[in-house]
Amino acid sequence: MSSSAAEVTGVVASVAAGVAAGVVAGAVARERTMPLLPAFAELVLGGVLQRGSTVGCVGPAALSLAMAVAAGPSQHGAWVGVAGVGAAGAPSFSVAAAVELGVVAERLVLVAEPVAGFAEAQWADVLAAMIDGFDVILMGAGARQVRQTTARRLQSRLQSRGAVLVVVGGHRSFGCDLQFTADRPVWEGLGQGHGLATARRVQVELSGRRVARARRVEMWLPASAGDMVPGATPLAPLAPLASGRGHRGSPLMRCPVPAS
Repeated sequence: MSSSAAEVTGVVASVAAGVAAGVVAGAVARERTMPLLPAFAELVLGGVLQRGSTVGCVGPAALSLAMAVAAGPSQHGAWVGVAGVGAAGAPSFSVAAAVELGVVAERLVLVAEPVAGFAEAQWADVLAAMIDGFDVILMGAGARQVRQTTARRLQSRLQSRGAVLVVVGGHRSFGCDLQFTADRPVWEGLGQGHGLATARRVQVELSGRRVARARRVEMWLPASAGDMVPGATPLAPLAPLASGRGHRGSPLMRCPVPAS
């Protein structure tokens, strides 16, 4: 292991251990479920995630959807760790966008990969430390080299610790209990070669091995205020912008649909 990779792994383990010893031992850690945002109520029975679950988010709005999945637990006291997001060809994680979707910045930890990247064994150490210390682990395409045998060990650890793993963009090694697919995106506010993107309407489908029958609803992701709301919700009007300035609603992230 390179010195930089070892340092990052050591810091992750230290931070995760501190969180586990202090903050995570609150009420949210004693519950067997984690509440989702109200916008998920029509899609997920009970509006909660089971601890120990692996959740996949795929489609053109995968990263936004993963942030929204993490937002509900975060608002109820959970700590969220993010790793492997922003790999080559994938969208970068935007803290501002995550906060607008409802993630609490004070309980959000981002793990920066060293320039040389992590080897498969190093990813195993990093993810294991995060599973031990955080309630929700958001994992991006940077961890794609994790092999199936390693993934099985990590998911067993996940179930034992009661955390939730959110996989962005799909990963062949990790079987998903729930999988959200956000597709058919349509941006509001764009005309014929002009205008500002103010909100995105998407179709969100829920499937997976814990879902007897796939369900699909329409969502604003994000809505004009940057949050996630059901598709039937009227959008709030936007405040006027100063001349020459851009708009928050411009597309910040896109994630390609993984190959089948």
